[in-house]
Amino acid sequence: MERHPIIERLEKDLGTEIVRTTPAELAAASHDESDMEPVTPVCLCRPRTTEQVLSIVKAAGDLGVPITARGAGTSLEGSSIPSTGAVVVDFAGMDSVLESVPEERRVTVGPGMVYDRLNHLLRPNGLFFPPSPGGSADVATIGGMASTDASGIYALRYGGTRPWVSALEVVTGRGDLMRVGALVPKSTAGLDLKDLFVGAEGSLGLITEITLRLAPVPPASRKGGFLFTDLAEACAASSEMAAFVPEMAALELTDGDTMDLLRALPAYRSLPDGHALFVEVHGRDEDCEAGFEAATDVAGARGGTPLPTHIPDPWELRHRMTGVIRESAQPHGVVRTDCAVPLLRLPGFVSETKDRAKTDGRGLYVFGHVGLGVLHFLMPLAGDGAWSRPDALAEKERLGLAAVEAGGTISGEHGIGQGNRAILPAEHPVGIDYMRSIKSLFDPENIMNPGKVL
Repeated sequence: MERHPIIERLEKDLGTEIVRTTPAELAAASHDESDMEPVTPVCLCRPRTTEQVLSIVKAAGDLGVPITARGAGTSLEGSSIPSTGAVVVDFAGMDSVLESVPEERRVTVGPGMVYDRLNHLLRPNGLFFPPSPGGSADVATIGGMASTDASGIYALRYGGTRPWVSALEVVTGRGDLMRVGALVPKSTAGLDLKDLFVGAEGSLGLITEITLRLAPVPPASRKGGFLFTDLAEACAASSEMAAFVPEMAALELTDGDTMDLLRALPAYRSLPDGHALFVEVHGRDEDCEAGFEAATDVAGARGGTPLPTHIPDPWELRHRMTGVIRESAQPHGVVRTDCAVPLLRLPGFVSETKDRAKTDGRGLYVFGHVGLGVLHFLMPLAGDGAWSRPDALAEKERLGLAAVEAGGTISGEHGIGQGNRAILPAEHPVGIDYMRSIKSLFDPENIMNPGKVL
């Protein structure tokens, strides 16, 4: 079989150690954590330097070959599934700490640095990078987090990745090397190009260095949970906690159907029935005690009771949720969405969605970063209450549009990728043309992750 010209070019420029073409490596790069169809790339490149990334972009531009960036492949909307005929650029080899300045609470790393490893290295200085990427903290890369503006359970207190990114080094689709942002906390020098790249999902260029702001490790924390018989009351309690408990660091909702799946696991058979609200407060010891007491009062007023004390870490439950839902829906998997709505509209939005699915005899699992209004709806394509894929995709679209109508967004966390691309114009009916113009400026040949986002 004739080899693709891009392989010959890249092997000549970079060598076979950087350019990989084995079937096993291409298969591993063909999918992400979404349940979308895999796409086998033309080849896989693992650069170790910015100069090698420049060579890859130059070659791809000359030959009109698309590029898809890859961190850990934990995307849930297909943004790291290769574009058709693409070269995948895997940043695992660019995983070093390039500069650490604890006195200024900043660090510069390569895009392949893994989140948990970075925080392990920072801890001796009493610092950390806060936006925990949910259950993938042990594999998620900082480059991937910046590219998707990733966040997780602590986004309620600390926000997503964007506010913690101070500066970036990027290679644009035009092949230009740019430094955007600054090493100081604030700059008013022109338009903020840095934030264009944060959350762009590799559609404008490739990130080769990231400078992050850091936070002090909180002196104390306390976590726990509450059980509710009424899902709307659990949502209402979360809104009140998010608004009136300043120490709140994390606030997570899990519906009863998801709890039922967890209860089927041997380790959690003693879990009581109900919808769960998991919380964590940060601060000094006395602040944590006061914050948790306030959360308990709010939960009690809404009919909530404390999670049994034999469940010491609610986040162990939280991190198992996606896995148990997907396992229950094999062999076909799930369709999911992660829309967000204003806090006061949460109870009605969640209850109406669950009631409609129940009326239709379909399964629908709900959990999410409810303190931010972010809701993960998962629809099983096999097992009890299975959906057909067309019906599930239609419901995903309906939920996204309903969230926008309620003043929210089609994606509060997972991004656009392939899964939300079709309805992005509904949220940005005028802005979508400006986004496309920006894309064409940075990537005039449309080689950067085409078919995603825009």
